[in-house]
Amino acid sequence: MIAKIIVVLFYLLSLLLSFTGFAGGVVLFLTSLIYGYFNHFQNFTPTILVILGILAVLCEVIEFFSGTVGAKKFDASRQAVYGSVIGLFLGFFFAIFILQFYLIFIGLISGVILGELIAGRRDLKTISKSLVGVFLGKIGGIILKSSITFIMFIIGIWRLFF
Repeated sequence: MIAKIIVVLFYLLSLLLSFTGFAGGVVLFLTSLIYGYFNHFQNFTPTILVILGILAVLCEVIEFFSGTVGAKKFDASRQAVYGSVIGLFLGFFFAIFILQFYLIFIGLISGVILGELIAGRRDLKTISKSLVGVFLGKIGGIILKSSITFIMFIIGIWRLFF
């Protein structure tokens, strides 16, 4: 029973993490995998774990590219979209190594601004519009990611107790 309480606490942590933009789905998946391993995969069968794993990867892919999609929807230049992807990868790379996760967002923003400047769009209104697209895209991605993590939460609780 104590193990189940710990799992539920980690599940709740995963929901909180997903709303803040961190890898909540991955935490939920790893919690389920570890519990399944120590419980001889009675509650969490390999099929359920594969489903949770796919959903966790989907969460991260959605959140990873949502800012880029938002930039494109707000008429960012092609260079700004490429810049957002490059900045996102660089921000992610540096964030992993020095554990400063705000660098992901800074990389994304810097990429959009540099891309717009390279494209010759120097007016503040155009750059601001692209940045609003990035921001709204990231917010939309976090909402979608959190929704998927909540579905994973329901699956996990169901498998844990029923």
